[in-house]
Amino acid sequence: MARTLRLGLIMEPTGWHNRGFIEALKHPEVGEAAVCDPTGGLIEAARQGGGDKVRAAYTSYDALFREFAPDAVLVTMEPWRQPEPMRRALEAGAHLYYEKPGYVAIDDFRALYRLARRQNRQLYCAYASRMYPVVQEARRLIAAGYLGELLACQAWLVADHERTWQTNPTRIEYDLKRGGWFFSKEKAGGGILTIEGCHYLDILRWISGVNFKSVAAMARVVGGEPITAEDAAGLVVEFEGGMLGTLNCGFYVSSAEYRTLEHLGVMVWGRQGWLRFNPSGKPPFEALEWYSTRATHAKSPTKRWRFEETPGAVGVYQLLFQAFFRACLGLEAPPVQAEDAMWVNECIHAAYVASDTSCTQPIAIPSV
Repeated sequence: MARTLRLGLIMEPTGWHNRGFIEALKHPEVGEAAVCDPTGGLIEAARQGGGDKVRAAYTSYDALFREFAPDAVLVTMEPWRQPEPMRRALEAGAHLYYEKPGYVAIDDFRALYRLARRQNRQLYCAYASRMYPVVQEARRLIAAGYLGELLACQAWLVADHERTWQTNPTRIEYDLKRGGWFFSKEKAGGGILTIEGCHYLDILRWISGVNFKSVAAMARVVGGEPITAEDAAGLVVEFEGGMLGTLNCGFYVSSAEYRTLEHLGVMVWGRQGWLRFNPSGKPPFEALEWYSTRATHAKSPTKRWRFEETPGAVGVYQLLFQAFFRACLGLEAPPVQAEDAMWVNECIHAAYVASDTSCTQPIAIPSV
């Protein structure tokens, strides 16, 4: 296979993390690139960001696939508009990296999952939290058996309440009156659980190595704003093998408090120990604390590790892009598989059904 990729970038001004997607064009694994923005609004920014690599620009993704024929495609758009270009990319034989959630109706994502599996293409969700060293170390400790049989886990993700305010919103994406999608269930598919909580569901499943089995949940608008997507969600998740987990996510604190990153965390308990960490905190909150009575660790069971960032180091989002590019080139195994997003999305869908019906719902992913 070629040692560099022909990369397509499909985006729009109200897509999420646009700047990071444009920055991804600079990776050495990208040889030539083409950008598509149906509005035309980001084409110049993409040309400047990608430099000489950007060989073509389109306002039609049909033209991009027909004329440029990319090996891989990045997609960031409003969720209700994502499934169509994602489908077209997979049908064209391209590997696909997309900003979550990638859908509004779960059946649309199930169809994309089946298509990616049939085509043997990457369907790679932007679960960037996996790239934090503290998350990877937590996964390694659990896989090595230091906690023993897993019994329970919990996660909490608390964001800024001001973001939900519909009086003078800070971004058009937040403003329902101007057609913003972020707090629209009709355009985003859901609220805090879909857009942010997905990362922590992925962390719990990934570090434990255990799939979801069932979920009970409540998802509500508790902050009093006239939005249609929930600003608060609480889940109790049963995992295969019996482990129980909880997730509390919501827009509960001030923006100043949110910027401290203190209101984020994960904890896991096992028969022989426990661990806890903040997936994306800053010093001293990123420490990994763990306890194990296994073998020689019984002599000194409690540990606390720090993960200090190197100034100017590549961020987790760009590390995830690079891992995707290298997987497309066959240089390494992909850190995110199509099944990963399918499990998370099925859990979220089941949680909304559980919230609406007050009944625990089973979780399973479709057969191919």
